[in-house]
Amino acid sequence: GRDRFPPRQLPLSQPRQRQQPTMAASLVGKNVWNSVAKVYQAGVVQRLNQYGLKYDDILNESDPDVKIALSRMPGDLQVARDRRLKRALDISFKKKPLPADFQKTLTPLEPYMESIVDEMRSLRLERELLNGPR
Repeated sequence: GRDRFPPRQLPLSQPRQRQQPTMAASLVGKNVWNSVAKVYQAGVVQRLNQYGLKYDDILNESDPDVKIALSRMPGDLQVARDRRLKRALDISFKKKPLPADFQKTLTPLEPYMESIVDEMRSLRLERELLNGPR
């Protein structure tokens, strides 16, 4: 019975080529993305201001580059960071954000560790290129 019906030959489909977006679609996509990014950034700034933190304060300390950067950071920056983190913990515990007039004076997106982290990352990458990964 099986020999009576030969298997059907399915046409081989050509892989679909991805079409390049038009200039207008690209600009619209970029504008939408930028709008979403601005809204998200404003939300992050608001949350950081409530606790009196800077964005660099919430970097992942288990990242080896951040860990080394923290140890090489100047003492005054370490003390300021520790105080901001302790204040944020206290604010979180009390569930009472910083006063609005004080929040207006904060600059949470002003980097203070970025250059040190970037330097540590480039040193690690250079070391891995020379010696292989750890």
